[in-house]
Amino acid sequence: MTERPGVKAYISDGLEALQLVGRLSWHRNITAWLYVPVGVLIILLACFGVNSLIGLSSVTFPASVALLVALFFGLIICDLVIGDRRTRELVSVIDIPAGWALRYISLFFTPSFVLLPLSPPIGGVEVGKIIAVFLVGFLVVFTVTAWLARGLQLILGSSKRGIIQRAEEMGNEDDNIPLAESRQSRQNSEITIPSEMSTPGPNSGTSTPGLLAGDVSNSLIAPQRAQDPSRIRGTGGPPESDNTIHAPIVLNPALQALLPLTRPQKWASFINRNFDRLTYTFIFLFIGFPIYYRTGYAMPAQLTFNVLAYFAALSLPPKWKQVLHPVIVSAAITLLGIYIMGLINGDSLDETLHSYKTGTNYLDLWYGEKNLPMPGAGDTFGSVLDASIVALALPMFSYRQELRRHFFAIVIPNVAVSIGSLFGYPALCYAIGISSTRSLAFASRSLTLALATPATKNLGGDVNTNAALAIMSGIMGVLIGNRILEWLKIPEGGLDDYVTRGVTLGGNSSAIATTLLLATDPRAAALSSLSMSLFGIITLALTSVPPIVKAIDFLVDLEPEG
Repeated sequence: MTERPGVKAYISDGLEALQLVGRLSWHRNITAWLYVPVGVLIILLACFGVNSLIGLSSVTFPASVALLVALFFGLIICDLVIGDRRTRELVSVIDIPAGWALRYISLFFTPSFVLLPLSPPIGGVEVGKIIAVFLVGFLVVFTVTAWLARGLQLILGSSKRGIIQRAEEMGNEDDNIPLAESRQSRQNSEITIPSEMSTPGPNSGTSTPGLLAGDVSNSLIAPQRAQDPSRIRGTGGPPESDNTIHAPIVLNPALQALLPLTRPQKWASFINRNFDRLTYTFIFLFIGFPIYYRTGYAMPAQLTFNVLAYFAALSLPPKWKQVLHPVIVSAAITLLGIYIMGLINGDSLDETLHSYKTGTNYLDLWYGEKNLPMPGAGDTFGSVLDASIVALALPMFSYRQELRRHFFAIVIPNVAVSIGSLFGYPALCYAIGISSTRSLAFASRSLTLALATPATKNLGGDVNTNAALAIMSGIMGVLIGNRILEWLKIPEGGLDDYVTRGVTLGGNSSAIATTLLLATDPRAAALSSLSMSLFGIITLALTSVPPIVKAIDFLVDLEPEG
């Protein structure tokens, strides 16, 4: 009869498992919990400096977007002055915090949905009008963008030049971007503990497509999935677990049958795969809860619960996520969870939501304003979102050759649709009886939320309505985007139409559609990533010009602030 292990054996095995996890993932954890926070802090300090400079003038412009543009052109100048290799080394350092900010950008959007109950009440008739304008407007603008991009391709003849140039550059290489990469070169009897790395280390490759990826120096750590344009998007997120290599142990085939996994090895594999989830669960239970119910400060508990809800949303099957987007699902879970926590603490829903976002961001704190409430979880996410906006400079730099090659086919549709949306949507919505602030929310309907939020604020529109419209635009692009392109006679994955597909889906459905393009046309996915960034910057730049803002506000009988 097999003797059951005692408590001491479990404790010993647990300690051994923790030692194994520490030895194999220490570099990742230092990167995730030291390098990334310090890097994000440096980015926000740079935003603070740029905001201070902008404050010396009469111009109103988000510091994060100004820094984005400055970083993009700065990297181009570095490439010309110090060369490609050194510029790539510089980018690989910037990518440590910037890549993290881009992978988790969807998480930073959830406050807009969590705070929806605080929005002014809206009648059923107005809801119907909003839905009607959204559906008809999506179809019309989508079609106009596709025809405009396609027409420019035919007029300029850039499609044929692009095919020839790609053939010269790539030879017989495959155009597909690998979705997963499994390298199993290991020493005999060495154990691999796979890691769903929340943050790549300096030696694990960059998270921005098009950048130089280094080799993994620690052969015991499973390699990350190959990065792709879906990582660099406005409503995207971290590498999802549905394509993760789940085999927890890789052994030499000759020894595999002879060396079964020990209990510490199994535990270490589980801990390493779920390290982030376990860490945030520990903080939530043993730090956030006690602080919340002893002092009343809700941020640690609400923030960690929001992160855990986002991880739970990411675990849904891929087909479900095409409709149940992680931002919406995680926001719903967060809203329910913090509401229950508030009830336990004796707080109403309004009080709970006001503690979730108190209105104090990093700029307020660093300017030294007095009598400010402590920032909440929503304020923290909103502050880090500025770092995500700056990080969009990296994919733009990666695709700078595509921008140069197809400059007019990318820029002209984005400018036309941006101007049309800014002046067309508000006027139409207001004319049929939609309120002024919600009419203005339509102006940046198809932007990625990272740029739609400041653009809507510049106009004085309803940010919560805009967040819902932006996410639904992405979901619509996933559900019917390809079918509309088929109706418009634009073949899926066509060699001469990848620019059209990328510009159309990127400009109308931002990051969510980029993920769809990755599986069907990776080149279009790259152009989609670039298009959504440019479209957002163009719209945000226009909404930062006071005469333009005044003209748009006049269309909805709204007096601009100031």
